[in-house]
Amino acid sequence: MRMYVLPSDFRGTERYTVVGKDVHYLTKVLRLSEGMQFTGRDFSGALWDLTIESVHRNSCTLLCAQTSEPQALTDALPEYRGPFPEIHLYQAVCKGKKMDQIVRQATELGVTRIVPVTSERSLVDMTGKEDDRRIRYEKIVKEAVQQSGSLVVTTIGTPIKLDQVSADWGHRGPACMLHQVSQAQQRTLAELTRTAPIALVIGPEGGFTESEVQMLIREDFHPVLLKTNILRAETAAIAAVAIVQHLLVEKL
Repeated sequence: MRMYVLPSDFRGTERYTVVGKDVHYLTKVLRLSEGMQFTGRDFSGALWDLTIESVHRNSCTLLCAQTSEPQALTDALPEYRGPFPEIHLYQAVCKGKKMDQIVRQATELGVTRIVPVTSERSLVDMTGKEDDRRIRYEKIVKEAVQQSGSLVVTTIGTPIKLDQVSADWGHRGPACMLHQVSQAQQRTLAELTRTAPIALVIGPEGGFTESEVQMLIREDFHPVLLKTNILRAETAAIAAVAIVQHLLVEKL
């Protein structure tokens, strides 16, 4: 563990009592005991030096001190402290564990928001399962943050349909979709990533239909093509995020 994500009800107190599954995680899985110090992050992104004051059967009490430079030596945090560019990933839902993989790796990379999207060729029907999926993805985000030490507060958006993406984005910044189109329509990521935030729209396993592509173009989502081989949806998402993040960080 690089960083422990404090529960959402933590309010910045000097002492905090951990209950439930997190007690088992801290004391049994990580084998932390009284007096041991480790790094925490709350849901606002603030860093905390945490010390286990006492351990009980179903709870443990933490001493909490907010910090900008954690003192814990149990593991190293990433040297880069930001600022991180805001990347909003609109990901067409993929089947099986592919979506879990995308959520996990996008969180590790520092994506600000991940929004599951339903498109014409989506192979997964999320109807009636939105809350269950959100809870699942939020759990994956927490695990990814604790493993990677990400300082970005990654959130999971409410699942939407592809034709709702433009309204959700609201022209907050450059918007791109990964799709192969004619050379006349193509743009390069270097042209579109001068400022943050940025939206990335990635299709499902079968890609977007032509009508979906034209709809997004009308809504000012610029088609871009990675100069690589044809990529799987889960590969394309992570490759695009990594490239955009690199370009944006270089400009900050």
